[in-house]
Amino acid sequence: MLRITDFDLSYPGYPPLATIQWTVDTGERVALLGRSGVGKSTLLRAILHADRHAAIDVQATQVAYLSQQPALLPWRSVIDNVLLGFYLRGSPITEHLVEHAHALLDQVGLSDFSKRAIGTLSGGQKARVALARVLSENASLILLDEPFSGLDRSTRIQMADLCADLLCRHTVILVTHDPRDASDWLNQAMILNETDLRGPYQLDAFQDDRALIAALDGAL
Repeated sequence: MLRITDFDLSYPGYPPLATIQWTVDTGERVALLGRSGVGKSTLLRAILHADRHAAIDVQATQVAYLSQQPALLPWRSVIDNVLLGFYLRGSPITEHLVEHAHALLDQVGLSDFSKRAIGTLSGGQKARVALARVLSENASLILLDEPFSGLDRSTRIQMADLCADLLCRHTVILVTHDPRDASDWLNQAMILNETDLRGPYQLDAFQDDRALIAALDGAL
């Protein structure tokens, strides 16, 4: 599904970052951990735009991406935001697409919210709409860049449960600072530091915060 060979995360004029070697097989669900500033989001965006990087090979017909901010249009309806990618690409909004979008809203618990404006929703409800939009793309590879970071703990648990249910048949890479966001639904973890990408690790190994800190510092 994904093969990265000698990909350099560094920027001209800045201290060097890691050189990446990484293979993700079809169906794997991986948490990408690391301290702030080591390039986790940069790596995810590079994978999203793999066609610009000879060192990154993605074998997926469609890649879906969900950033730290849900990037929803507050003045548009919930159903329009689920279908936003199709609108932006100028794709015909067929009856089948609309029916599928309604079915996805039902799956994320928002079946009665399709006509609501995004600006009237809570943070957790917006996160559910963003998840439905990702699912609407029918992508085989899904990239999640700390999508739960702005939510309270109980809502993050609910979103993790939804992801465990709805993304179980996808290949997933989740960037997160908190292994608890991933421990119930991802297979393993990789640690990105200033020099390289290490792993895989079992997420259970990071139930103890000290073990996580040791891994982030390269001691594991």
